[in-house]
Amino acid sequence: MAKRSAANRRTPARTRAARGWRREALYAVGWVAFGAIGLPILIYLCGITLLGRYPGASLGRTFSALWLGLGAPSAASWVVVLGPYALILLLRLLRLGWTFAKS
Repeated sequence: MAKRSAANRRTPARTRAARGWRREALYAVGWVAFGAIGLPILIYLCGITLLGRYPGASLGRTFSALWLGLGAPSAASWVVVLGPYALILLLRLLRLGWTFAKS
């Protein structure tokens, strides 16, 4: 079995960049999916826990309000769906600023 030279073992910069974009796209899809599915569940559960049940409230109505709000551009619905990923981006930006401030 022939050994590969050091030049052949290096990953080209273009491949590393493509892998980085792919990883970031997976993070974005995951956090947006959490915002679209997980966050409405948490909002509903917090609402019935802290405020109590009220007539006509259900998890299905919470989801329908969210999805209808996305179609009829409602800022609140878009904040719920995109909020988790936006928070991650903000935390990354703050960490980057902190790193530059320390050096």
